Amino acid sequence: MHIAVLFARFGAYHVARLEAAGKRAAAEGGRVTGIEVSRTGTLYAWDPVEGGVDFTRATLFEGRDYQSITSAEMRRAVHTTLSDLAPDVVALPGWIAGEALAGLHWAAQHGLPSVLLSESARIDATRRPVAEAIKRRLVSRFGAGLVGGPTHVSYLAELGMPAERVALGYDTVDNAHFARGADAARADADARRQALGLPSRYFLSSCRFIPKKNLSGLLNAFARYRQLATDAPWDLVLCGDGDLRPGLEAEATDLGLRAAVHFPGFAGYGDLPAIYGLAQTFIQSSTVEQWGLVVNEAAAAGLPLLVSEPSGCAATLVENGRNGFIFDPHNVDELAALMTRMAGGQMNLAAMGTTSRDVVAPWDAARFGEGLMQAAAIAAARPVPRLTPMDRLLLQRLMRK
Repeated sequence: MHIAVLFARFGAYHVARLEAAGKRAAAEGGRVTGIEVSRTGTLYAWDPVEGGVDFTRATLFEGRDYQSITSAEMRRAVHTTLSDLAPDVVALPGWIAGEALAGLHWAAQHGLPSVLLSESARIDATRRPVAEAIKRRLVSRFGAGLVGGPTHVSYLAELGMPAERVALGYDTVDNAHFARGADAARADADARRQALGLPSRYFLSSCRFIPKKNLSGLLNAFARYRQLATDAPWDLVLCGDGDLRPGLEAEATDLGLRAAVHFPGFAGYGDLPAIYGLAQTFIQSSTVEQWGLVVNEAAAAGLPLLVSEPSGCAATLVENGRNGFIFDPHNVDELAALMTRMAGGQMNLAAMGTTSRDVVAPWDAARFGEGLMQAAAIAAARPVPRLTPMDRLLLQRLMRK
């Protein structure tokens, strides 16, 4: 079986997943082609990522920024590339992005099965009846799904895809990369801490600086924690960047925390494991989060976790009291109390970190390969729905947006 997997842009975790999927497919006499729309974009500050040893790689627009590509250009490029590749199954990232709609349209025209890659859950946004009806129509075109966790399975079921047609394993990273790098940093902690400009003990958060990450709430919880701390308090490292950074720096100053809150900027894939490894506890404070791959990374690095309840990964990667805690991101006092508990010597942080690694172990990149093959087999075994005039009109209208 030849599976084509389409993404807007490859980050390091996309390549790790596709390499694992290629190995898994080859073991069954198949192959995987990973298609990226563009190698550059403004949404994420990733450097272009190499790779393609165990999968075939195709890029639709070399040298073009993803956001500059028109709907017509996208449709033509996706259709032409898929026709040239002639896959048996296509796996598509969601139901709204231009590349996903173009891929779904091509698959429908050619009568080929498709797999929906999704990490959407009901709680992610306000759900409106008309939009949900359109989603149901689109989801009905897919033969199977590959998702992150139980909340995503439930939402696909609401949209008409039975749970037995949904595989798990979409949201995974290269666990070994983060484990190795974190352990190496701990073995040479003083030198690595100095080289990276990190404090001796710190809570860590890593994300884009956008509203849903709730970094202002995290700063206020940290301020409350510093008021409650009886011993020498930990610092806070906010790793990342974005338009909110000047305001967050000003807020840290207004809270009297400027010396205790560190803004090292965006960290590349090579430095991230060390930054995790030298931290004491990882915090994800988002008010909306489809999954939260940084939690996978922190768990693989061996950190205790404080993860907000709306995060899609929370129920899967956090075992309350064993490797961390789940909290209400709107409750500053609750988070402050948990920070106080983690830093107060009451918890065996090393044991919690070991448990994090145990919990995330089944969610390595290899799990993506297994889930993709499972979903592709389910989709291939089902009849492909006929492309009705209503479906054709809907896809054409959506692709023009």
